[in-house]
Amino acid sequence: MTTNQRLDDRLDSAVPIILDGANGSELERLGARMDDGVWCARALADCPDLVHKVHRRYIDAGADVITTNSYSATRVAMQTYGLATYFEEWNRRSVHIACEERDRSSRAESIFVAGSVSTYGRFSGLDDDTITDHFRAQAEILAAEGVDLLILETLGSTERTVKAMVSATRDLGVPVWVSISCVRDRETNAVMFGIEESGESTDAVDIYGPFGDAAHHIMSVGGSAVLMMHSVMDVTEDAVKLLRENFSGPVGAYPNAGYWTRPNWTFVDQVTPDEYLADARRWVAAGAAIVGGCCGVGVEQIRALAEGLKEI
Repeated sequence: MTTNQRLDDRLDSAVPIILDGANGSELERLGARMDDGVWCARALADCPDLVHKVHRRYIDAGADVITTNSYSATRVAMQTYGLATYFEEWNRRSVHIACEERDRSSRAESIFVAGSVSTYGRFSGLDDDTITDHFRAQAEILAAEGVDLLILETLGSTERTVKAMVSATRDLGVPVWVSISCVRDRETNAVMFGIEESGESTDAVDIYGPFGDAAHHIMSVGGSAVLMMHSVMDVTEDAVKLLRENFSGPVGAYPNAGYWTRPNWTFVDQVTPDEYLADARRWVAAGAAIVGGCCGVGVEQIRALAEGLKEI
């Protein structure tokens, strides 16, 4: 059975797929230095042992999918901060580390490695061809090195940018999970396509339009699953419902807790493992087939999901 078939079978099962939690904020918890320019990608060079440890801890916690630490290793970011020479090396290393930890596990056949392709860096001022080329460059490295799927992590990006990302990655021979962020409009209470890291702790909000419409438009370009990422927990259930209404394939969610103050993650709005599991049960009831966590959500929350959602 091919890896794609195994993943499809897993998505078709009644038990939700458990995605891992954050890499960056978990590396920070373990003492890795966060870089002002390339954030947690620096750990691939400075402390790869900690990157190994984060993946191993998520596997031990029961994650079905672990994500490469390539989120902030985009070509745009690495060129901007004088690290372009290491672009290919760091992205390859992110895959090798994740695959090594997967292969060491006694349940290696049931664990999938997701290659993180992201919009980290300044993409907004670039033309469509240049944007597409940047995304393609990172995705090709990750796919060639053996990831089982690509996860497009697009938080805060416009529909134009996300569509370019999907177009750049949809023909690389691996499933493509598209992750988009959302925010609840404070006046209308509607779920909107955009970004708000912490409603309790920051006032920074970007809104682009209705969330359901954005999901429909983006997934018409391509992609095998759509997930809500890096959004506050309180909006997650409604976001999952909108994804189900606007896409016929698998949907999922991995919200965050806290907010970023370059180059570190601020650990506020934290949630206990039991509270996280209770909320996740509602996301699954709303239609989520994939559940995990983004920045600020760590190993213990993922352990709670892996243990608690088996009964679904």
